[in-house]
Amino acid sequence: MSNYNEEFDDLSKFERQDTKHNLPMGWLILFVGLIIFGIYYTYMYSPSFTGWTQEKAFEESMKK
Repeated sequence: MSNYNEEFDDLSKFERQDTKHNLPMGWLILFVGLIIFGIYYTYMYSPSFTGWTQEKAFEESMKK
C-alpha cells in the first residue's frame, strides 16, 4: 500500500510546465476591466466625489 501513496505524492509531475504561471488572456482582460469598472463606479456614485445622492436625483426627476 505504501507504493501506491508514494506514486501520487509528487503533484508537480502532473502540473503543466508551459502554463505554470501564465493566466489566460481572457482572465487578464476581465480582471483589468473589473478594476476599471470598479474605479468608474466608485467615482460616479460616491457622494463624496460627485455630490450625487438618491434624494437629489429624485427631487430633480419630480421637477420635470
